[in-house]
Amino acid sequence: MSSPHRHISVWKRLLLVFVVIFVVVVAKVSYDLYQLVYYKIPESYDAWTTGTLVVGYLQTHTNQWPKGWEDLRSATNINQPMSVFVPIDRLRQSVKIDWQVDITNLQELVRTNPRVRVHVVTRMDGLPLRAKWGPDTEPNAKIVRYLKMTLTTSNTTLEPTGDSAGSSASRATSSAAGGSAFGR
Repeated sequence: MSSPHRHISVWKRLLLVFVVIFVVVVAKVSYDLYQLVYYKIPESYDAWTTGTLVVGYLQTHTNQWPKGWEDLRSATNINQPMSVFVPIDRLRQSVKIDWQVDITNLQELVRTNPRVRVHVVTRMDGLPLRAKWGPDTEPNAKIVRYLKMTLTTSNTTLEPTGDSAGSSASRATSSAAGGSAFGR
């Protein structure tokens, strides 16, 4: 027969293994929750708000691309419920927008390649914004969808008002052909 001390030792080892596994699981869940609350949710709101502001600006300024954050500030009055979740001042710190986009070239790109993916709105480090609320909240997809809708409605490229200086034709990607205009 086995001794009672040996039997208790096995239970202590099993308990120790259980405690270690429990601590690892709690640490992983806590870290994931921290990432969700402090990074993923705020970035999703940043993406949603930026896309809404850019599309709102395009709608209210006859497809003229904004030239800076102050231009987007004028789009905060668009008539969409809950359209601005994040203040512009916070967006300036977390979102990078290519202010030099030639909207006419972008419209032509969308017209000729309906599956185009653009990267004109990114995180500050140039990586895509993570929009966790769904594909309709990703700002670049929202811009392309708006341009497709505009082109479908008019069947022609709408000319922007004012001067759209700069060329961003080198910053798009075609998801179908893996091209090299409008993306990275």
